[in-house]
Amino acid sequence: MFGLDPLSRPVAIAEILLLLSFATIIGWLLGRLVMSGRVSALRLAIADKEAELDECRRVKFATPTASRNALIVETSDVIRPAPVAPTAGPPAFVHADPIEPATSFDTTPEIIIDTDPSPAPLPDVAAVVPPVATYIPEAVSSAPPVAAAAMTGNSEAAVLNRIAARAEELNFDRIGRATAAEADDLKDIVGIGPFLERKLHSLGIYTFRQVSNFTKEDIDKANEIIEFFPGRIERDNWVDQARTFHERKYK
Repeated sequence: MFGLDPLSRPVAIAEILLLLSFATIIGWLLGRLVMSGRVSALRLAIADKEAELDECRRVKFATPTASRNALIVETSDVIRPAPVAPTAGPPAFVHADPIEPATSFDTTPEIIIDTDPSPAPLPDVAAVVPPVATYIPEAVSSAPPVAAAAMTGNSEAAVLNRIAARAEELNFDRIGRATAAEADDLKDIVGIGPFLERKLHSLGIYTFRQVSNFTKEDIDKANEIIEFFPGRIERDNWVDQARTFHERKYK
């Protein structure tokens, strides 16, 4: 028709391009139509929701007023009971003789006169009042001294009291004196537990410095007073441990 050779390559390419362009235009038109339909449906749904929301708001604001009006109407329609007339009260008095009002116009009550004016006998006060017991305090017996009781027995308090009573047997001029405020944690020394630490405190031993100053005489005396197993201080090497802790703490 146009003098084109359908078998030539350029003509075939041009035909393919024309077909692709036509298909693209058709697809775009179809997509536009579908999109327009969806947009219209969404707009209708939004309009319906807005209408429902407006209706809900209108009902919400109108309901309290209607409820109040209905409450007022119902309250006004309530039938209030008629006031009850007060009933006649009982007579102020009853005549002494119930037969007399029928035969006489005198309604004055009679006064009853007691023929026995003597007063009733009063109870004997002495017989009513119970006797008061007299309290005589007993003589306070002298209690035994607490210290003597605390020194006997095998309780922890008794053991610590016995140790404290012999504390002056140690040579504190050589090992040094200390107070509880200066106390080191003697449990850091291997072989000393909480109870053993309390025993040493009762003896007056509070610091690493004091333990590091122990001599053979002090070790034997401490073993005797605290009732250690013989050789425990030397076996656990308390003196060297205490010296190491003291140097580490105060270097």
